[in-house]
Amino acid sequence: MIRALLTCCLLTASCALWAGGQPAANALRARLAGLDSLTAKFEQTVYAAEGDVLQQASGQMQAARPGRVRWQTDAPLEQLIVSDGQTLWLYDPDLEQVTIKPFEEDLSKTPAVLFIGDLAALEQSYSVSVEEGDNTLFTLRPIAADSLYEKVTLSFVGDIPLAMALWDSLGQKTDIHFRDVQPNSPWEPEQFVFIAPQGVDIIGDE
Repeated sequence: MIRALLTCCLLTASCALWAGGQPAANALRARLAGLDSLTAKFEQTVYAAEGDVLQQASGQMQAARPGRVRWQTDAPLEQLIVSDGQTLWLYDPDLEQVTIKPFEEDLSKTPAVLFIGDLAALEQSYSVSVEEGDNTLFTLRPIAADSLYEKVTLSFVGDIPLAMALWDSLGQKTDIHFRDVQPNSPWEPEQFVFIAPQGVDIIGDE
């Protein structure tokens, strides 16, 4: 899901160096700015506040700046989320239903925008810190009081994203681990447009 997409293992290192503020934000921006597009497979796990596993899913994702996402979850939790930077389509094949809404480029409410959006306002949306070890772990805490998430983490191996995690306001945690990551892979505009199959119920504005 694009609201969970952009979801990191907390990697600990025996010798870690923490930094925060502008240097950490600049380091994160530098890594993300180098990703004009991204293709990967993912494994996603949602945990309850008590630590119990609520849901597991896998799938494929594609992202490209500005604002383009194709996030497909495999069966049995099949779902497709597509954005062309202006419109967001959420398609549920089991319900034969597609929800159409405007795409929001609000970093604090849609952390997936970190991969595909304008990074100029990063510090206005998040307080950023970084832990350097075998991998690099960025921790982002939303500044806005109405944020849907308490905390977001992004883990990198070099400049390649390894994982993402989100903790929501109810204490649930969503982990997403990426594999077969292809940074700056070629893409076509039609990959980020959704045409509803005939007979599907449409909710929202076409």
